[in-house]
Amino acid sequence: MPATLKHLRRKVSCGGVKQANKSTGKLALSEAEVADSFWKRFRGLMLRRKFPRGGALLFKFKKPGRYSIHMFFMWFPIDLVYMDSGFRVVETRERLKPWRVYMPKSKAQYLLELPEGTVSRLKIKIGHKISL
Repeated sequence: MPATLKHLRRKVSCGGVKQANKSTGKLALSEAEVADSFWKRFRGLMLRRKFPRGGALLFKFKKPGRYSIHMFFMWFPIDLVYMDSGFRVVETRERLKPWRVYMPKSKAQYLLELPEGTVSRLKIKIGHKISL
């Protein structure tokens, strides 16, 4: 059963909460940072020099919607995984380049920003269930 964000700390390590693709059983993250305020969501990954493999930034939105992201002041490409309220994948975007804006086609309640290549490496597909 997926955990809710109240079970997550600001930073979640592999020893605490693990994130896995329930459809494939593959462990995806070793550490996830939670963007749970306006400013954390706005800042996101801006001005960071690297995004370590196994890292992630998890966004939780108040209600399902089509939430765009911007890649301004970012120095590396990322993958996106949009999920509904049940942590089921509704949309993915791979290798989104810096200095772009992305508007999803699907409504989502959660967004995982992942290091480039993670979606492909873990074979994350629409309909897969992500477990926290």
